[in-house]
Amino acid sequence: MNLLQKLLQVLRKLIGPKVTKTQKTTTIKLNKTPSSNKISQRASPAVQIKQVERKQQQKTITSFTEQVPEPVTESSPTIIRVGKESISDLEPGYVFDTCSLIDLEDYRDKINGYDLKNKLQNKPFYILQQSEEEFADKKCPKNHDELVINRGYTGKPRNFHSNIVELSKSWGNSKPIHIIEISLEIQQLAKKLLPELHNFGLHKGDDIFLAFAKLTKSILITSDNKLILSSVQAQCPKAILFQDFLEKMIQPSPITVVLRERRNYYKHNPRWRKR
Repeated sequence: MNLLQKLLQVLRKLIGPKVTKTQKTTTIKLNKTPSSNKISQRASPAVQIKQVERKQQQKTITSFTEQVPEPVTESSPTIIRVGKESISDLEPGYVFDTCSLIDLEDYRDKINGYDLKNKLQNKPFYILQQSEEEFADKKCPKNHDELVINRGYTGKPRNFHSNIVELSKSWGNSKPIHIIEISLEIQQLAKKLLPELHNFGLHKGDDIFLAFAKLTKSILITSDNKLILSSVQAQCPKAILFQDFLEKMIQPSPITVVLRERRNYYKHNPRWRKR
């Protein structure tokens, strides 16, 4: 081997490793590029799904928000109709008879419904469908004099539904009113009680209220003294005479005032005395 060949061999040794290193480095860079593309391709669908899911959630929330009903306010009365099949599930409460509902309507401007509710215990309020039937074809007193003399009212027709709504509004709608459908069980008990308590003044119609009060162990609120007596005989919870109850709220109560005026009128007009 001559001197020139030895020189070339040395140069190859010096230059050769650098070229190889460069080639390896280049190869590594080329290998990394496809792998990063694969990661990118795998990740992008997941991101798209999340974005779609987020958009769907936003649409769902928007749709739900648009369908949310308006909040219940104090001007929105809560009236619940109870079917005859649910009578056995009712808890003891207060049941208004028709005459007490009529008094509430006739003296509404004198009775503070909110105070009325607060004077009663925290129990459900029941009104029977019987009252809805008894309100039909009845009229309100045209004026105060007609209320006092009481020879038949000639004012506006009584409206059961509006009366219940006004009653609920008067105590702030903080307590629902349940309107009860008359079940066969109530009718059967009423039919049994009517002849048994006829001598105590129980008559057709009031027997329904008495039967409901007895079945549900509810407290009867009435303006009828005879119905109070019948409830005692039927061993119902102690009933409330509406006039006496109002006396505890207002002295004198508006009913007491009208009764005094009525007695005074008949005293001075005996020919018009109601019989």
